[in-house]
Amino acid sequence: MKVIIVGAGKVGFSIASTLSSKDIDVTVVDTRPDRLIQVQEYLDVQVLEGNGASMSVLEQAGIADSDLLVAVTELDELNMMTCFVAKSYGVKSAIARVRRPEYGELAASSRREQLGIDLIVNPELLAAQEIGKLVLHPEAHEVEYYADGRVVMLGLKIKEDSSIAGKSLKDINFPKPCVIVGIIRGEDLIVPNGFSLIQPKDEIFMLAATKDMLDLEIFLGVRKRAVNNIAIFGGQLLGRYVAKFFEVRRRKINVKLFEEDANICLALNEELKRTIIINGSGKDMNLMLDENIAEMDAVLAVNDEDETNVMISIIAKHIGAQKVIAQIRRSDYVNMIENFGIDKAVSPRSLMVSTILRYINRGSVLNLKLLQNDMAQMNEFKITEDCKHVGKALKHLHFPGQSIVELILRGDDIIIPRGDDAFLPGDRVFTFAAETSAQDVVKYLAVHGAD
Repeated sequence: MKVIIVGAGKVGFSIASTLSSKDIDVTVVDTRPDRLIQVQEYLDVQVLEGNGASMSVLEQAGIADSDLLVAVTELDELNMMTCFVAKSYGVKSAIARVRRPEYGELAASSRREQLGIDLIVNPELLAAQEIGKLVLHPEAHEVEYYADGRVVMLGLKIKEDSSIAGKSLKDINFPKPCVIVGIIRGEDLIVPNGFSLIQPKDEIFMLAATKDMLDLEIFLGVRKRAVNNIAIFGGQLLGRYVAKFFEVRRRKINVKLFEEDANICLALNEELKRTIIINGSGKDMNLMLDENIAEMDAVLAVNDEDETNVMISIIAKHIGAQKVIAQIRRSDYVNMIENFGIDKAVSPRSLMVSTILRYINRGSVLNLKLLQNDMAQMNEFKITEDCKHVGKALKHLHFPGQSIVELILRGDDIIIPRGDDAFLPGDRVFTFAAETSAQDVVKYLAVHGAD
């Protein structure tokens, strides 16, 4: 597969790094030679200096025989124009990074295809939706819904007094059908088996029918809290998207948004209807105390600068805030940041990469989600009649190491699989795998024919 990435900034670099590690032929185009030097120094990809919307530059990059173009420069209009030009050369698919809210309607419009854009990706909007899910599940560090919301996976922290702490999975009698698909212990990911021991401070990934999850959380000793009051620090693009996420919800949630720039505050006051706008800095501890930040159900640090978000998060935690979520643009810093005691770091770049990978793998893979800062991956597959694994019990299949079949959807039935279960044509199968095994799982379930 051949991919051209236009834009060698942080987002382009991250996408190129991920795709090149999956044996995809990548060419990166940018007007700035300093960025291309860095790309060439760290990644095994080709680089080309020039304007990605230029016909001659795209011809040099080999657009005519490329499978995908991804335009992720800082300029929305340039990204859209690049896709338009690329499609005129017959590139199979074109993806544009488009961030500005005024272009939001374009993503769902048929005019998008007329512009030569197959997929519009807005990393800040993706991050806002991810943050919104985490806020509405304050007990969880990871939230993902499947099967039209009928199935949910939560990342939950195991406390010292949890009923399952110190027990192996085979010895735990869960009150409802569920599966523990992964365990994070320190910086290590474990894909467990029946003999795996659950320890205090582990973060487990639990998957179950949505209607059963509350009973399972009670069994684990997880306290589910109502969400009524939220503080957002940062009024730039992500802060605006997050505030709008909560404004359109049916149940009213009280939101305060703090922003240092007075001009941004004035603009936000016009744009947002139910959000209280406060001109102030999250690095001001006195302001945090005066505004009762410790009493908030969630504190969200979503400025454009990682260092500012880390400082705000640390101060909020210090004064007693229950759940703190920070935007961290440098995805390689995410694990380290969470070790500071911040409940969750969200990387728009990682979410964008996950969306692009899902698009690339469409067909054999219906859905894809990178989890726990890219340490793990969930995939959804459609089992066809010619899949060589049809009819075989799971216990007789040889799945790659560090992977597990976590769920089978068969019509309206939700199946938490056991060893004697088998795939049938039409099944939708969900897998969980360590990042190092994820591509092997895709290949294993995508093959056809006989053994």
